[in-house]
Amino acid sequence: MILYTTMPLELVYPIEESEFAKRKTVNYDGISLIVEQDENQAYRVIQVLSTNPEHFLDVRFQPGAKISLS
Repeated sequence: MILYTTMPLELVYPIEESEFAKRKTVNYDGISLIVEQDENQAYRVIQVLSTNPEHFLDVRFQPGAKISLS
């Protein structure tokens, strides 16, 4: 089956509640990000919540990038 939609994959196929509980929204260098904490107390970027296109081009905030909030 092929599903054509403009909705994000997370809305079509929601993740488990336990996985969703690990995520949080943070403000890092003035940019809102959804991050997930890993076992090394670092944070992995999941999604950029900005309306500025330059923030999406910044390699520091690409999904999967590691950031430190300390």
